[in-house]
Amino acid sequence: MISKTGFCTCFIILLFQGIGYPCFAQHSTDSLLTVLQAYPPDSTRIDLYIALHKNLLANDTTQATRYLSKAISMSEQMNDKKRIARSYLQLARYFDRKGLLPDAQNSLAKVAQQLVYVHDTSIEAPFYMMRGIINYYEGDYKKAVNDLWAARSRYEQLGDSATVASCYLIIGVAYQELEKLDKALEYFEKSLEIYKQVGDKKGIAMASGNMGVVFKKKKQYDKALEYYNQSLRVHQKYGYREEARIDLSNIGNIYLAQKKYDEAFENYKMAKEIAEDLGSQIDILSTAFDLALLESKVGNYQQSVLAFEQIIKQATDLQYKYLIKESYLALSEVYQESGNFSQALNSRKHYEVWKDSLLNENHLNEVKELELKYQTAEKDKQISLLAKEKQLQENEAQRQATLKKASIGAGILLFLFAGVLVYALKQRYKNRQLLTEKDAQIKEITYKRQMSELEMKALQAQINPHFFFNCMNSINRMILQGDTENASLYLGKFSRLVRLILENAESSKVTLHNELALLESYIQLESLRFKGRISYKIHVDASIDPDDTYLPSMILQPFVENAIWHGLLHKPAEDQQGVIDISVKEENNRLYCIIEDNGIGREKARELDEQSVFKTKSLGMKITEERLRLLSRQQVEHLISITDLKDTFNHALGTRVEINIPVS
Repeated sequence: MISKTGFCTCFIILLFQGIGYPCFAQHSTDSLLTVLQAYPPDSTRIDLYIALHKNLLANDTTQATRYLSKAISMSEQMNDKKRIARSYLQLARYFDRKGLLPDAQNSLAKVAQQLVYVHDTSIEAPFYMMRGIINYYEGDYKKAVNDLWAARSRYEQLGDSATVASCYLIIGVAYQELEKLDKALEYFEKSLEIYKQVGDKKGIAMASGNMGVVFKKKKQYDKALEYYNQSLRVHQKYGYREEARIDLSNIGNIYLAQKKYDEAFENYKMAKEIAEDLGSQIDILSTAFDLALLESKVGNYQQSVLAFEQIIKQATDLQYKYLIKESYLALSEVYQESGNFSQALNSRKHYEVWKDSLLNENHLNEVKELELKYQTAEKDKQISLLAKEKQLQENEAQRQATLKKASIGAGILLFLFAGVLVYALKQRYKNRQLLTEKDAQIKEITYKRQMSELEMKALQAQINPHFFFNCMNSINRMILQGDTENASLYLGKFSRLVRLILENAESSKVTLHNELALLESYIQLESLRFKGRISYKIHVDASIDPDDTYLPSMILQPFVENAIWHGLLHKPAEDQQGVIDISVKEENNRLYCIIEDNGIGREKARELDEQSVFKTKSLGMKITEERLRLLSRQQVEHLISITDLKDTFNHALGTRVEINIPVS
């Protein structure tokens, strides 16, 4: 919570120990490298890679991430689910320390996928704790508390009292953000008591620092300073620099509240130096927030406004929603103090929007998840009922056959033989018909469920969420720069694209006209965002009526997006303009769509991707191919064909994608 006295920084810096490889936990880097030479590519080698990542992370980030990348690659090749979970858990920790929260959440999602098959308390405990911390950063305190309780119970099973205390500590921090100060103080005292029992100096300091935050919020400044200074002395003595930075920021906040601006500046300055030295983006932005607020208190309103605007821009890029929200609130107060009431009102509106989004989007996600689970459960129930009905009918047929055989036992042998034979043949035919019908029903249900799941995945994968955020930022920037004409044009195109997406998402099939209109709006927006570097051509064969030709909704967009992001945007600025050529023709009741670009080609794009430690995958194209294969209901060998375009000197000229689409 941000007040006029500054940004209250809480202690949630935790070091996870012993995530499943105790045999290498205390080894030096040199000894680990020596051991590594003796092991072939096996599970032990993966453990060594992860241990090397942990040892090198503080001093050599590049080498550390290289070893972690090897651990992930090898564990996935071996399909070692336990080590896949461990590797991605380390990756989530890395992203968390860098302040890359969406990337950390994605890594934790991969850990969760493996935990469905792997039940290992030593992995589950840090997983829930890490996810609880990320949920706290993103402002979802309810989920944060639930995860931390799950982590606490597992650490109790492991006998790790110190980390149980850490769970209590973060639960207290979550209650503190919800303004439940007495409840927060209760959990801080619980954690402090356990830390004292186990003799954890760092834990004692962390608990003391958070108690200082509570007393600051209660405006008991002298008591807050006493706890902060106790915490700072311990952290400085044992070299815990990141925790010391938090102490210095909090002490500066106390001095700011007491209007001792020189003392506040000195503490903020030392905190800033530590944050920049450690390279944590979130810590750097937090100290920048403190200094921006100090500027407003000494009357430097213009510098304060510029600083807060820069913080909002960087926090938006990092998706650090809590800091975006609080920066708008602080900016509103700065404008109000400087007498600029219209801007104060505008910033306050932005604050309310972000505040509401943090509350509403989590609820929406929960509703969607419950709906998907309900639909899947209902379809599974239908299949189960069909299987039971089939079994009952088979049992009834057998019972009737036995009764009929008994009733004609005294008849003539020839008649009996002929009757039984005829009956048996009829029953066999009926049973085959029944089985065929039930199999067809089950296949139809399976087909519909697969299509439903793929359509949901396709909808989630179509338009990258960052695209929407970038569009809104571009519009906002044009408005701030006074370019109202382009802002209005951009906003009109953006609203048209959103309307088309919502309309097309309502049905499984749309007209070719609507699908191409959506593509055209999307390309125009991308072209505006990247200053006209992208142009396009769309050609529809004269024999096709776009308003009377239907195809699956939102089926072409992933290929256009892939052409722009992996082909055209990597073209050097001095090269010719990027062009996307889209042509559509119809043969044998199928549409053949060709999407051609003059980008850098797949080989160059692959080289750029491989230079990154962590690879990206085009999920939209894969999901689209699965949808097409299901819709065709036949073995079509080439639904999607990709061709690299090259000149006579084997230089890349671009990429051509041919898509085979069933129409109605």
